[in-house]
Amino acid sequence: MIMGDAEAFTREFLPLFRPVPPTRPGVCRICHSGPNNVGDTGGPWATCASCKRTTKNLYGHTQYVVPISLTTTNTQLYDVLVRKRDPNGPGGRRKRADFLAATVSHFYHQHAHCLQGLAGGPFTLVATIPSNNLDTPAKAFHIMWQVVERVGALARLWRPLLLEADTMFAPVLADRRAHRDAFRVPRSDRLDNARVLLVDDLFVSGAHVQSAASALIEAGAAAVVTLVIARLINPASKDPYSAGIWKQACEQPFSFDCCCICDRHDRAQNPRNL
Repeated sequence: MIMGDAEAFTREFLPLFRPVPPTRPGVCRICHSGPNNVGDTGGPWATCASCKRTTKNLYGHTQYVVPISLTTTNTQLYDVLVRKRDPNGPGGRRKRADFLAATVSHFYHQHAHCLQGLAGGPFTLVATIPSNNLDTPAKAFHIMWQVVERVGALARLWRPLLLEADTMFAPVLADRRAHRDAFRVPRSDRLDNARVLLVDDLFVSGAHVQSAASALIEAGAAAVVTLVIARLINPASKDPYSAGIWKQACEQPFSFDCCCICDRHDRAQNPRNL
C-alpha cells in the first residue's frame, strides 16, 4: 500500500482510534493497560496481572507490546477487529482488510524508528500469529498475514515462521494462559540473532502474543517486538487505573504522529509534560 493512500485512508477513520499512554506509574510497561496496586505500598506494579500471568513459565517473552490504539468492546474498532465488520466512515463503508492494511502501513511509516529502537536495530524478519483454523494452509494464518503482505516495508521481511504446534493448546490460549509449546518454528527456520517484528490485530491477555514470542526466542531470535492494532482495555476493571487510562484516551485527540514509545521519550526529555 502506498503511504499517501494509507494516510488518506486512515484520515477519515481517526475517530475510531484512541491514544495509547506511554509507560509510567499506573501503566503496564508491557501492554500499556492499568496494573493492580502493590499490596504493601499501595503503589502500582510495573506490569499488570495479565502480563505477569502470561509471561510465566515460558522460554522467553517480549517485553515490548506497541498498540496503535486502545479500544473497548463497545467500539467500532472492536467490531472491525473481532466481529469482522467493515468500517463505516464519512466516505461510506470500506473493506476491513483495506482498513487494517492502511492502519498498519501509516503507523509503521511514522514509527518504524520507535519500533526498531526497542529491537536494537532494523528488523530482519516479520511474523504473524496463526489462527486456530488448521483446515488448510491458507487459512492457518490470521488475516494479519494478508494485511502485512500489503505493507511494502513489512511484506519483504514476512515469513511463515509460526505454526500452531497442536490444536490441544487452543483451549489453553482461549483461557488466556500462555504455553511455551503452543506454537512452533519449523526447524528449517533458525532465527539466530534475528530481530523480529510480530504483528497482530488485538491484544487481550497476551496469551497468544507471549506464546508466539517464546517460540521465536527459543528458535534463536535476539529480539521480538510486537505491534498490535489495538489493546483491549476494560474501564470497569477492579484495578484503579484502567478507567482513568480510558477516560484520558477519550479526552485526547488521536494522531498517527505520536505513539506510546516516542511519547515516552518526549516525556523523559521534557518532565514538564508529565
